[in-house]
Amino acid sequence: MKRNLYYFLILLLFCAAQIFIFERLHLGPFLYPCIYVLFILLFPFGYNTSYLMLWAFAMGLSVDLCTGSPGMHASACVCLAFLRPNVLKLVTIKGEVGLLVTPTLRTIGFSRYLVFVSISLLIHHAVLFGWECFKISWIHLAIYRILCSTALNTILVVLIQAAFFNKRRSIEI
Repeated sequence: MKRNLYYFLILLLFCAAQIFIFERLHLGPFLYPCIYVLFILLFPFGYNTSYLMLWAFAMGLSVDLCTGSPGMHASACVCLAFLRPNVLKLVTIKGEVGLLVTPTLRTIGFSRYLVFVSISLLIHHAVLFGWECFKISWIHLAIYRILCSTALNTILVVLIQAAFFNKRRSIEI
């Protein structure tokens, strides 16, 4: 119960940061700062996927309700939560890390963490911007937006991870 309250508070923190800070940044038509995805990425390796999908749905729905988008963030978050264990299997070696360890720069190393974040954000943004671009004639713009936003958010997530979640007294989810 205490752990769920902690997750809820972290969800509120990331949701507030997304809505009040990052939604207000206008970086052009192809760059969308999307920091709330870090909430999903910071769950421990062995966390139950079904519960993670519920947390991801809550995060996505919160952002959807506050930004007026019709379920796009929720579907992208749930898709990411569903595929996250497979992405983790791609970047880690079996038995190398314990199930209760959180994937961070310190636990899996910089290069693996960069690959993990990049693939995860690519999945999230493909779903999110795929819903946005529902015409086949706009697919080239959607692909460009997916790639640019993935690059921007990978840098943001790694910087936030290094600044707040990688020290000895780090914030653990």
